[in-house]
Amino acid sequence: MLVASSDAESALGVAGDAFVVYTLPVEDAELQMQCLEELRIEVEEAGFESAAYGTLGLEIDADGLWANLRLSHPSEKPHIAKVLDRVLISPAIDGDSRPLYLIPYDPTTADNQDPSERSYCFGQLLERVYLAAVRALGIAHVPDSVVLLGDDLLREATFGLSTKWQAKELNSLKINLLRGMATVLGKRELKGKVQFHTSRLEVLLGSENDRQVAINLLLKANSEQLALDGSTGQLDVEDGADESSSF
Repeated sequence: MLVASSDAESALGVAGDAFVVYTLPVEDAELQMQCLEELRIEVEEAGFESAAYGTLGLEIDADGLWANLRLSHPSEKPHIAKVLDRVLISPAIDGDSRPLYLIPYDPTTADNQDPSERSYCFGQLLERVYLAAVRALGIAHVPDSVVLLGDDLLREATFGLSTKWQAKELNSLKINLLRGMATVLGKRELKGKVQFHTSRLEVLLGSENDRQVAINLLLKANSEQLALDGSTGQLDVEDGADESSSF
């Protein structure tokens, strides 16, 4: 990024000031700046120009969510100077001021998270996936067999970013999400009407009542417990598993 965006304004198609900024926990920002400085030296010694760069360190305390922006080249321009250093970007509400992530849960880094934070992040993704399923069920024409694809649900839950996300762990994540959803849906009037096929979930809606039952089950699911189960691996299945089951 330091080389490819050496002229960051042109690379982004903007007129103004652009920087290559890495977002990370505030306690890691200093080491990241040192790393970026070393990379800048290597880039320039190789005969290339480097982009202006910086770090955006995120910090949560009792007052809320803070962002600490540091740049390689200090700017006196007012619109940049006013967001430098420590800025409160989200006051604490009911003791919770965590940011809204486009991708709230990343299975490739989950092992490095605090267990409570990992469960929280998985729960955020889980809620979005379930809401995506509710929308799909809500627009279906009944009677119908509604097919919920893991790829589609994850894409909607990540605002389309999952289509550019390459990680072998994603396969297990999608399987976990669908398998847990199958367990939630395969109850009451829908018992025996839910079929899990690894990459997809088929829900037989024989009537408007079936639709409403399915939507209610998803909306009332204990997301906290499901998040705990999923983030601790209790729902894990092997990558590429060929699994089909009815609920």
